[in-house]
Amino acid sequence: MSTQRQWGLRRQWGLLAGAAIVAAAMPAHAQEAGSAETAQSGGAAQAMIEDIVVRARKKGAAERAQDVPIALTAVTGAQIDAMFAVDITDVGQTMPNVRLDDGGSFPGVANYTIRGMGFNSTIASVEPTVGTFVDGVYIAATLGGLQDTLDLESVEVLRGPQGTLFGRNVTGGAVVMRSRRPTGEFGGVARVGIGSGGRKSIAGGVEGPISDTLSAKIFGSYSDMNGDWDNITTGKKHGADETYAFRPIIRWQPGGGTDITLIGEHGKTDADGVASRFIDDPAQLLYNQGVREPRGGAEKLSIDFRGDTRIRWDQLTLDANFEIAGGTLTSITGYRDISYFSTGDTDGSETNTARAVNMMDQHQFSEELRFAGKAFDDKLDFTIGAYYLEQKMEQFYQVFFFGASNQRSRGILNHKTWSVFAQGDFEVVPNLFLTAGGRYMWEKKRAQTARTTECTLDLTCTLRPDGSKTWSNFTPKLGVSWKASSDVLVYASWTKGFRSGGYNIRTTGARQDPANPAAPFESAGPYEEEVVKALEGGVKTTFLDGRARVNLAAFHNTYSGLQRTVNSGLVNFIANVAEATVNGAEFEGTFLPVENLALVASAGYLDAKYDDYVLPGTSVNLKGKQLIRAPKWSYTLGATHDLDMGSAGLVTSRVSFTHNGRTPANDPGDYFAAAFDLLDASISWSPSKDSGLKVSVWGKNLTNEKYSLLATYVGTLFTNLYQAPPRRYGAEVAYKF
Repeated sequence: MSTQRQWGLRRQWGLLAGAAIVAAAMPAHAQEAGSAETAQSGGAAQAMIEDIVVRARKKGAAERAQDVPIALTAVTGAQIDAMFAVDITDVGQTMPNVRLDDGGSFPGVANYTIRGMGFNSTIASVEPTVGTFVDGVYIAATLGGLQDTLDLESVEVLRGPQGTLFGRNVTGGAVVMRSRRPTGEFGGVARVGIGSGGRKSIAGGVEGPISDTLSAKIFGSYSDMNGDWDNITTGKKHGADETYAFRPIIRWQPGGGTDITLIGEHGKTDADGVASRFIDDPAQLLYNQGVREPRGGAEKLSIDFRGDTRIRWDQLTLDANFEIAGGTLTSITGYRDISYFSTGDTDGSETNTARAVNMMDQHQFSEELRFAGKAFDDKLDFTIGAYYLEQKMEQFYQVFFFGASNQRSRGILNHKTWSVFAQGDFEVVPNLFLTAGGRYMWEKKRAQTARTTECTLDLTCTLRPDGSKTWSNFTPKLGVSWKASSDVLVYASWTKGFRSGGYNIRTTGARQDPANPAAPFESAGPYEEEVVKALEGGVKTTFLDGRARVNLAAFHNTYSGLQRTVNSGLVNFIANVAEATVNGAEFEGTFLPVENLALVASAGYLDAKYDDYVLPGTSVNLKGKQLIRAPKWSYTLGATHDLDMGSAGLVTSRVSFTHNGRTPANDPGDYFAAAFDLLDASISWSPSKDSGLKVSVWGKNLTNEKYSLLATYVGTLFTNLYQAPPRRYGAEVAYKF
């Protein structure tokens, strides 16, 4: 580790420790932090409709999700456990117009899409369209950013731009994850599982009081599998994955309103490379050389190179809350360090045609300080705050075609951003609220890159500066909401958001030649900000004495300066090349016809099309074409049933069916990913409703649907899909005490 890097780590850890000392020294008063769990007084079916409290609006206390004038879906930790979700991808499948997927040509990349707004890239410096926030800390790197579901209290998915309260890079929405905090009481959980693909897992945690004011917990997990795919080229399994992670938490509640939580996390993954599938196209070279798509089910692949993926991460968060001056002061300080490496077969065939190597190191430090309170006889409920983030990332990249190194690059990005924000809800007359807010943001990025001719075969590269640029932006929000009754909320809003401009630090092509400006070249940037203006309206209702719930939302989003990763031959660059309009609607419903049966449904409709997108270097305009990963229709149907067998125990059955429509698998629409249907189910048994013991069997993609959301189309050479997991199943024993 360099001296500069060591100094940076000492400085950021010192700032974190200093924030803890300052926070602990401040005067404070009592605060009740609402739980994001439901009050699960009944069985699993009743838990599907009980109130969930959320923190989406960063107020001094948590709110009922049904009282929040935002299109959001919240799930509790118990519901996540019931899904047997391994990572956040499983959670997103149940939500309208939401795809929280692994990304493309390299595993473990957070390529999330909400309301048709996502991206298709594994370039480290490309900013996301959906922001991920873990315990209040923004996760700045998408490589290695796919989040697991380790001991979560809740996940809140906010649909639509959230720029006022969450800042940059939430033009599609935000995913807000919260860890379970220690309660001050002794308890714990242990889980052991086995399943198809040679999967084995063990997870557990324990918590308890250290003193009257100090409590702690630690949770850890370990999983190992041989792989879900059969590689017919090698005769071996593909998709091996060994991952461990642990999360220690210390919470101090000395009274007088002080609530300080320190959360650490360390994890490591060692896995195979990407699961890619060659696609038959008679117009392409490999097909005409006799290469064919592997025959058989979704578990069949025919790659000649297994690849390797290694991810290591460390994270520390200090969440300090104080009730002071009639409100709540919150400080969230975060540090994250991640190392990412992946290599794999990117042509999806038994031939040694294309392989790629992608490496990244990134570290970040952030601080958010905000105050939430009330004024004017409690008619105004407001939040004001300030935010700072700095990060540094370095990426190495290499592509091999037919065994020879064809593209090489190294890039470094230094990035700083700060912002101030405020939002308030004013009760004009009883139950009628006006919302107004805004956020001013400033950021600076500086990039250095080395291209193919500036890097040796072992990626020893000579860096050259690509410049620096500063941006500033203002993101306002206006809204109105009417609490027609305790069970009906009607709302509408207008907001503006943006996605940061920046640099492509994975640039491989030639630099611009001043002596020959007409010669082809690949620009590293800077490219400019992407801006969205959004209208949204909705209604949230609960009826039939709390046994039914229906939420509806509709929206109209216009995007200007749309950033796209443009393929030009065998290289790519990022540019503001498009305008787009996304219209849509969403439905979410839950109904309990009897107390032990819950029926759930959600549906999303999207009309997501380019208004203008001339492919660089061509006269082709994609105007009117569908956006990538934006299916016109998607929906989910599900049921949860509790069967009380008296002394024989309680059996809980769950089943869900998910449909996603046809969608382009790359920006130009060279290849469309087919519509797909997924069927998941599980059955669990407990000795009684109050027992801590639960034995479960589960299955995912039970029909073994062959599907994918992303593809690589390499001109006249080949096309491949990045395959989603086939059928898998398993059993688990869990015990809570």
